[in-house]
Order: sequence, then structure tokens, then C-alpha cells
Amino acid sequence: MGMLLAPKAQAVQCVTYARDSSGIGLKGDAWTWWVSAAGQYERGQKPRAGSVIVFKKHGSMRHGHVAVVSEIVNSRKVLVDHANWAPQRGHGRGAVTTRVMMVDVSPHNDWTQVRVWHEAADEMGQRVYPTYGFIYAKGASRPKAEEIRQANAPAAEPELDFAVENAAAALPGMGPLLTPLAAGNLLPVEPGFAQ
Repeated sequence: MGMLLAPKAQAVQCVTYARDSSGIGLKGDAWTWWVSAAGQYERGQKPRAGSVIVFKKHGSMRHGHVAVVSEIVNSRKVLVDHANWAPQRGHGRGAVTTRVMMVDVSPHNDWTQVRVWHEAADEMGQRVYPTYGFIYAKGASRPKAEEIRQANAPAAEPELDFAVENAAAALPGMGPLLTPLAAGNLLPVEPGFAQ
């Protein structure tokens, strides 16, 4: 799904990539961005192109994670660009990956729980990651009516379809994806994944 870009001579951290890509001038561990943004940047629970989603620190992701929304697919799916989303010693560590599918699996469609495309397995990751929400860049225009309609449009499948969904209809070239409960036990975090 996503496209792995060759890492530069030095590994790229997710916060450096998100700051440079979004124009959101925050520093510190990824999980601290949510609190740091208060009073400086608008925050919310709906994705906008160019916004940054902030992952909570959780399990082995002790620094949290941030990713930049590159495209809104529907109210439950977005494509993100991010860096350093790989196992600690895994392929792609420190690399930038673009157009990676992220799915909202939160019960209230508020993006507080997400699943992320797993490049190595070539399928939707089964782990559910807790997030705070989205930080919106200053000066970024508010969503136009069409963007709002698209973001609030119902997903191609029912809002919380707990059976196997057919992702090929939503994004060409993808095989079937399991939604959270169809996957069985939901584990909180991928082992070995960090910032």
C-alpha cells in the first residue's frame, strides 16, 4: 500500500519529518505534541489534509508517533506520510513511507483508535494504536465544503462492520482486510515497534 522511500544517510525520526512536512513547529517526543499544541495550534478529532495525527505512547512505542495526513479517503480511512514506522531493528527503520493507509477503528468515529497498513506483511496491521487526535497547521485554510462532505461521508462499508471487509472496492490493489473484532483478540501494540 505505502511507498517506502530510501532513507537518507541519517535516519529520519517521525517528529522531524512531521515538523518539516506540515509546518507545525513543535519539538519533543511525539506523544508530547498534543499537549504542546494547546494554545498554539487548533486541534480536533477529524482529519484534514496536512494535519498531524498524534499517537499516544503505548507499549513499546514509548515516544509515541506522529504522521502527516496526505489524503482523506472517507470518514474512516486516510492516507498518511510518516517516518520511522518500523520495528526497532527492522527494514525501513528511519525511512520515510508515503501514502500509507490508516483506518479509524474507534467506536465513536473520533480517531482515538487506529490501525495502520503493515508494509512487511502487505496487509492491514491488526494492532490498534491509541491516538489523541489531529493538530492543524496555522494558516492552513479551513476545509472547503467538499472536503467536509467527503470527510463526513459514510465509509464504503457500514460504520462498524465487524466482518471481513472488501478493501479492494475502497482502494484498488488491496486484498481483504479484517476489521477489529473479526481479527479476534485485539493487542494494544505491535511488538518491537517504536516511534
